[in-house]
Amino acid sequence: MRHLVTATAILIGLGTALPAWADRDDDRDQAARRDKEDRERKDRERKDRERQDRERVDRERADHQRMDLDRQRQERERMDRERAEQQRVEIERQRMDVERQREAQERQAAAERDREMRDRQAREQVEMAQQREAMYRLRMAPPPPREEVRTAPPSPRHVWIRGYWGWEGGRHVWMGGRWELPPQPGRIWVDGRWVNEGGEWVFYPGHWAGTAAPPPPPPAPSPAWAPPPEVTITLGPPPARRAEGVPRQPGPGYIWVPGDWIWEGNRYLWSPGRWEAPRPGWFWVPPRWQPVGNRMQWRPGHWARR
Repeated sequence: MRHLVTATAILIGLGTALPAWADRDDDRDQAARRDKEDRERKDRERKDRERQDRERVDRERADHQRMDLDRQRQERERMDRERAEQQRVEIERQRMDVERQREAQERQAAAERDREMRDRQAREQVEMAQQREAMYRLRMAPPPPREEVRTAPPSPRHVWIRGYWGWEGGRHVWMGGRWELPPQPGRIWVDGRWVNEGGEWVFYPGHWAGTAAPPPPPPAPSPAWAPPPEVTITLGPPPARRAEGVPRQPGPGYIWVPGDWIWEGNRYLWSPGRWEAPRPGWFWVPPRWQPVGNRMQWRPGHWARR
């Protein structure tokens, strides 16, 4: 009986102690979970702080790099500005040197023109003095001047020298007219003349007079104007072009037309180069020879509208 009472007491004690033990285990588990959560939270916070520190360091490094790049860019821009300024100063110096050289050349050219003008005036005075001297003095009057047929001019620059009665072998001899180039651009021809002076017939020969003013530009062709017709021949190509010098430009805007071979009825004829006066709204089309089959075709130079 006593043993039964003891066993019952033990069982009752165990029944009372087991729930308390279970509660203590739950508390320990909850404390362990809380500790784990605290550690995990602290670990996350540490990692966040480390990430923020890395980001801050990266930002500071990026800011430093950007500042370095800005300083380098500003330094390059400053050096570029200095280099550009040096180049500008050098170009300005070269321009001033060229301007001084040009002015010196212009002064030299002006002095050369003045010298040429003085020389030309001296020559003209000598020529005029010589031309004022009579070439012939006769008692016999010259015959009336003959009517002459002018041939086509070799070029627009050629001047027609009219024929005149000369004196050879004790009689009057007719000197036929001819085309001649002026010795200088702008020179004009003064025809020779017979003058009755006190019963004597005196001949003053023709001569080239002083420089004339450049001719005014010709009027623009009418809309109905057409270029010269083309010419097709069966002969071979024209001879090689001749070398010729270019005289001084008679005025601003004048166009130099080089000499070329033209077709004169049944033969090639050299047409010397010439200056063409400008024509507003028109441009010069140069002449050209071109083969067409076994023939040669000549297209004359002409003015055409722009």
